Amino acid sequence: MSETIVRARFEPITYALPNGRTVTMSEAGEADMDDLKAVYYAAYGGRYTLAEVNDRDKMKWCLNDPNYIWLVNRDGERIVCSVLFLVDPRHRISKTFAGVVHPEYRGQKMMVNTVRRGRDFVIDNGHADLMYAVVRTFVSATFHIDLHSIGFVDLGIFPNVRRVKHYETHGFKVYYGPEVLARRRTTPALIAPAARVYDIVRERLGLEPARDADVDLDVRPPAPSFAFLIESSRNVEHEYYEVRDEGALRFDFYPFHYPLVKLYTKDQKRAAYLYYQEVDGYASLLGLQTPGDTLIRDLVSVGEVAESLGVKYLEMLVSAYDPLAQKLAYEAGFLPCAYWPAAAMGADGQREDYIVASCAFVPPHFKGLRLSKEVQPFLQAYYKIYTDKLWEDMSNTHGTC
Repeated sequence: MSETIVRARFEPITYALPNGRTVTMSEAGEADMDDLKAVYYAAYGGRYTLAEVNDRDKMKWCLNDPNYIWLVNRDGERIVCSVLFLVDPRHRISKTFAGVVHPEYRGQKMMVNTVRRGRDFVIDNGHADLMYAVVRTFVSATFHIDLHSIGFVDLGIFPNVRRVKHYETHGFKVYYGPEVLARRRTTPALIAPAARVYDIVRERLGLEPARDADVDLDVRPPAPSFAFLIESSRNVEHEYYEVRDEGALRFDFYPFHYPLVKLYTKDQKRAAYLYYQEVDGYASLLGLQTPGDTLIRDLVSVGEVAESLGVKYLEMLVSAYDPLAQKLAYEAGFLPCAYWPAAAMGADGQREDYIVASCAFVPPHFKGLRLSKEVQPFLQAYYKIYTDKLWEDMSNTHGTC
């Protein structure tokens, strides 16, 4: 990140659990690293994927970076709950993630209490305008209800986003601080699949109608895919921020992720920057450098190379005010699955909406989902978009990723 927040330390809070035990909520420090790893191992075994927990250097960085707030609950000296918060000062957004409760302490509302306290610390101190959470739809329905009760609104799903033991669909939830939505750029211009998701969000947040902006593309069978070379080195992240800040990338808004892989053509005219977790097949497109006249072919080519690397799910964010980009992404196989109002800070100070679009390399796996009533409409909408696109592809000769 190019900016860093200046903040006070979180003041410790001691409170009683429903079972009568007393715990203290406070910020974690370097001395807690082994105990932090232990609570994640107790809950997940060796299957937890986030680098903030698995990589000691990354963990140490997080514990010392003021943009991170790492809250723990202790019963005596024992860490029994952990939740991370991260702030992006550039766009004034934040997220809560990596929540875990020791199996012996589940059912005591520690997670939701910690999320609420951390959220209030971030929003009330003016560090961010909103906070989002990505929640597994395999978790207890009670936790979804708990987050809803403290103001988090469901805005979409990430279908089959990760595979640890099984494919997992995650829910996208956002908490908005005061007056945030009043500062957003209104009247998005949406193609029909994106409008299907927006209409659910619009009803929940009381937003205005979108402008119908379907784009009529003459999509011919694609030319052969571009041959991308692959680079994975420390250089990739540094180069990415340079070209992004120069304005040389398309689809360059993707907060809290950093590139681990660069795909590029031999002539250097095209490049794609990806965050990629090999352990569970998750990837996100953080920016695409392209001459602009072959965007579908660029995206299809990126998808093919990503799949060859083992990616099962590839995600990108598309502006809600650029229907041509939406249509090109859709034709390349990136399907709307969530809608994020007021996601980014625009150059004029207005907040701008984005569409979350995902490209799946495996068929949908929805067996065993525990869906709350707030999540279900998004799953139904996505499935309709997915099947419509499948029939379109069967009827046409052009390919998708």
